[in-house]
Amino acid sequence: MKNYSNIIIRIFYIWILYVIYKICLDTFVIGISFTAKVIFVFIFLTAYILDLLDFTEQKFRIRHIIYFFCVDLFFATILFSLIRILGIFTSFAILFLSQIILKWTIQQFVMKRYRVLIFGHSERNGKIVRSLIENVQYEYIGFIAPEKSGEIQYLGSINELKKIIKDQKIDKIIITTENLLDYELDVLINLRVNGIEIVTYKEFNELIDQKIDITLIDKIWLIESLGFEILHNTTQQKMKRLFDIVLSVVLLIVTFPIMMITAVIIELSSKGPVFFRQKRLGLKNEEFEIIKFRSMKIHDQEEHSKYACEDDPRITGFGKFIRKTRIDELPQLICILKGEMSFVGPRPEWNELCYEYMESIPYYNLRHLIKPGVTGWAQVMYPYGMSVEDAYRKLEYDLYYMKHQDLMMDLKIVFRTVKTVLFAQGR
Repeated sequence: MKNYSNIIIRIFYIWILYVIYKICLDTFVIGISFTAKVIFVFIFLTAYILDLLDFTEQKFRIRHIIYFFCVDLFFATILFSLIRILGIFTSFAILFLSQIILKWTIQQFVMKRYRVLIFGHSERNGKIVRSLIENVQYEYIGFIAPEKSGEIQYLGSINELKKIIKDQKIDKIIITTENLLDYELDVLINLRVNGIEIVTYKEFNELIDQKIDITLIDKIWLIESLGFEILHNTTQQKMKRLFDIVLSVVLLIVTFPIMMITAVIIELSSKGPVFFRQKRLGLKNEEFEIIKFRSMKIHDQEEHSKYACEDDPRITGFGKFIRKTRIDELPQLICILKGEMSFVGPRPEWNELCYEYMESIPYYNLRHLIKPGVTGWAQVMYPYGMSVEDAYRKLEYDLYYMKHQDLMMDLKIVFRTVKTVLFAQGR
């Protein structure tokens, strides 16, 4: 189930800070100008890229304070260079303090915290507890099992479950035991009827890690699982296609000078064509030709690895730069306009690699039920893949995207991609 409470809280948070920002500029400067409003917008675009507007996934950390300080100081300096009034720094100091105080207050008192109990004892418990401790929305209370184990916070057996739930005010129970006895099922069903949220480890793992663990699913799960609206919701598909066309046209116009300069540098700096073309596997296993700026020297593909490593000698000097900044991906916008790709989706893999993965990775072919993308959930959540194991892990993120895709998720991926480009984290 989708939860948009984080979005509503972000809107509330930014609105309160804008009021504070306006009052400060009215008091210490000479009113809020159009330039000051633009700078405010850029402050929070930067904050979003730096994950400073996330109230659910992480606890408040010292690095958040440092980021806020650096962002506010940077934009205060820009505004001062334009207006030359020292009161600007006072205004931004108050804004900085308001940001961290309001964020901390929201995380402590506004965000709902779920008191969580683990039902059962398995090797998964340790991973779940670590995830709960890291997430501000959850408070780990303890676990129950047929008998006490060496773990801390053992609360008792199932016979004491109702009393434990009442005393500890439990909101959610995570089941880690795979084979439940009939009387255990009866107890848990009764608790669910009475308002206690019961989730399996499979569901919790998907919620926390934002991927679908392939080892935990089967064909029955694929049939019964909710979501995957991108596969059958024609309205959603049309909205996604409109999003693709608008964004790709805008980017082609904006980046056209960069693309022209890139093409000239590639032509002058190394022998070979400006563009790299290769067969990739797309929607419904149909092959198409991908277009990218060439970042490697001309070489025999049969004599080299199918994967590009960090210091691959085949990559040219300029190629390293355009791969880091993702400039080499820009010609793929043409593939989007042709309808062969989407802006957001699973990475289009070389067809030869795809055929290998289909034989060794379960459910790999599912990723071809939607169009491949220039960027995607797997690309922003997992590093560049250089093995079958990496392809396996990235598939888990691709399946999660397919299950939960909507316009808001696509926008989230686009912003995370912008962050990757700005910090040159690509390869």
